[in-house]
Amino acid sequence: MKKLFISSLVLAAMSSCGSSDDTLPEVNNNNNGGTPLLLTKATEVTDDGQTYTVQFKYDGDRLIESYNNVEQEKTVYTYNGDNIIKTEDYEAGVMKMMREFTYTNGRVSSEKVTNKNAGTLVYTKAFQYISATHVKFNEYSSSTFNPSTGVHSDIKFSQNDVQLSSGGNIATMVSVDNGRTTTSTYNYDTKNHPMKNIRGYLKIDLFYLSDGELGYNNLLNMSSNYSGTVSGSLGSTATHTYNANNFPTKTVMNYTSTTFPASSTTYTYEYNQ
Repeated sequence: MKKLFISSLVLAAMSSCGSSDDTLPEVNNNNNGGTPLLLTKATEVTDDGQTYTVQFKYDGDRLIESYNNVEQEKTVYTYNGDNIIKTEDYEAGVMKMMREFTYTNGRVSSEKVTNKNAGTLVYTKAFQYISATHVKFNEYSSSTFNPSTGVHSDIKFSQNDVQLSSGGNIATMVSVDNGRTTTSTYNYDTKNHPMKNIRGYLKIDLFYLSDGELGYNNLLNMSSNYSGTVSGSLGSTATHTYNANNFPTKTVMNYTSTTFPASSTTYTYEYNQ
């Protein structure tokens, strides 16, 4: 849940911009009376029994805040019209990360990240839209941190090439990072992702993780192979239980890897209706 539902919390340790008149789908699947179905609570349970819960606060279908009161973690969202232009992640009242977004023709063209988890790390991600279904972007990979000065230097990025499906989900991704090339493929159902009706959310986080678990629909399986300095593979499969509105109420993710033991995580979802 931390990785999927709080925009950047706990993932902090982790160029030119093109433009296009094409935009990814923004679909409100209304339950009744024109009110969109919105996720209000999501719970993650790992196979070793750890539990993490996130709750969501809205103004209409605009997300104001996602939070976990027990661990004193929250993300605050700022909009300009229909677009999220800033997210701020807090732990015990202290801001740990800020993401600032700029848009071109309705799509994110750049993202400035200020990470204060260790010193202050600032970098910018740039998105280039080759076509309606072809996107390239850079992603923070590593840096050299001097704890005595709090300064990061030698910031490195991976280069990512993404092909989207006609439904706007990630179909394939090729990532090149420090001599290692990773090729991933993804398959989705035709139902609604829990975050789908949150205005502007998928625009900022569709490419945030490479596991494919965020999209307009729900991931069924992912297969990833990497080679270069290190070689191996990893994958995931999902089983979903849906409500009458074709939104999942429960998802069980099973993960495999040539490096780590197999594991599973169960997600449950609650909505406003």
